[in-house]
Amino acid sequence: MKYHLDLERLSRLIRQKRGMNGLREVADEAGISTSTLSRVERGQTPDLSSFIVLCNWLDVSPSTFFRGAEISNSLPVPEAIALQLQSDKNLDPAVANALAILVKAAYRELKSKNVPL
Repeated sequence: MKYHLDLERLSRLIRQKRGMNGLREVADEAGISTSTLSRVERGQTPDLSSFIVLCNWLDVSPSTFFRGAEISNSLPVPEAIALQLQSDKNLDPAVANALAILVKAAYRELKSKNVPL
């Protein structure tokens, strides 16, 4: 299986959190160099320690940014959807859990009616 780092999502979340604040101010707050923050915002891959620092600053699990075909292949669809919803830091956790429950219930209903999935 091949994995990749979702750099677009990482840079988007950084830009969203940074807002109108300056690079230097945010880099100091996050605990990384201004040049590293600038590079990551432009979609370049950070080193591992900077990546972890940025995930901590964003309050997002590093696993949020890893992508690979194995997610859709190794988990049942409703479980994969629930996992994606629950790992999305843009969703309120209660809303993410409610949506996950709804998706699982919908799939159970489809299965009970013998709808091919």
